[in-house]
Amino acid sequence: MSVQEQAVQMIHSLSEDNVRYLIDFMKRFMLPKEDRMDISLMENVPDMDLMQEMEAMRIKAKSYFPSEFDSDKIWEEAMEERYGSVN
Repeated sequence: MSVQEQAVQMIHSLSEDNVRYLIDFMKRFMLPKEDRMDISLMENVPDMDLMQEMEAMRIKAKSYFPSEFDSDKIWEEAMEERYGSVN
C-alpha cells in the first residue's frame, strides 16, 4: 500500500471537523515558501506581532471545538486538581 493510500484510509476515519482542520493545515503547508512563516526568523519578530498571531490562531481554533467547550474552565480545573487552591 502506498503512502497516499494510507493517508486516504486515515482521513476516512477522521471526523468532519478534523478533516476541515487537516485541509486547512495542508493549505498552509502547501503555500509557496516565501509565504510561509520561517520559525528561524521568529526571533526577529516583535513580541507584539507574535502575541497578535497567537491570539488570531486561538480565535480560529475555537471553531474546531464544540460551543460548550470552555478552555479557561478546563485549565482552572486542571490547575486546581494538580496544585490545589491558592486562594
